[in-house]
Amino acid sequence: MFPGFGKELIPFFLDLRFHNHKAFMDANRERYLKDVRQPFYQFIEAMAPYMQEIDPDMEVRPAKCLSRINRDTRFSRDKSPYRDHLWVAFRQSAMGKDGVPFYWFEISPEYVTWGLGIWGENREVMDAMRRRILAHPEDYLRVLPILQERGFALSGQEWKKLAVPKEVPLELKPWYLKRQIYAEKVDLPLSVIHASDLVERVARDFQALKPLYQMMRGCVEEAMNQMDEQGGEL
Repeated sequence: MFPGFGKELIPFFLDLRFHNHKAFMDANRERYLKDVRQPFYQFIEAMAPYMQEIDPDMEVRPAKCLSRINRDTRFSRDKSPYRDHLWVAFRQSAMGKDGVPFYWFEISPEYVTWGLGIWGENREVMDAMRRRILAHPEDYLRVLPILQERGFALSGQEWKKLAVPKEVPLELKPWYLKRQIYAEKVDLPLSVIHASDLVERVARDFQALKPLYQMMRGCVEEAMNQMDEQGGEL
């Protein structure tokens, strides 16, 4: 049973934020492994059975699910070598990061959040969702009460000039306009990361989002099939 993240986690992130250089990490490597990576790995291992109930093909190996503490600074103005926050991403095995649905769980010194979404902009996938909203709006309308009951907010950038057909129900217009889409748990107290029932709480939310995950997967598969027919890539 996962006991919750320890009290040492946030102080490590804060220390790293203010001493973001190799010398600090080299001197605190064992601290990172013990107080950060190990509990994140334990969290992933505890979540694994729940995630594979949602999708038997879900990637649940800790090293594949946990973000790296090292930042890729090649194309960033911020040259800080390390992250002061980490996240877990559950997605189908052997799938790339972009354009596929994934569940995430993230901790920083200021917040904890979790949810479901599709990373990055992907016009083909979102176009597939728009077609499905027009063809079967009832499927998406059934998801709305789940999001509301579980305290999820719909987020993601929107197209500014995209025309919404009059057939789209009013409640689904924000969905139709999305360039990218996330169902995100917001306004959680940071103290929840220390709770002994954290895994059960996150798992219940993730399993409640299974219908949306399946709908997102369907959109990705439709977009991939269309791209294959056209000889392109997602």
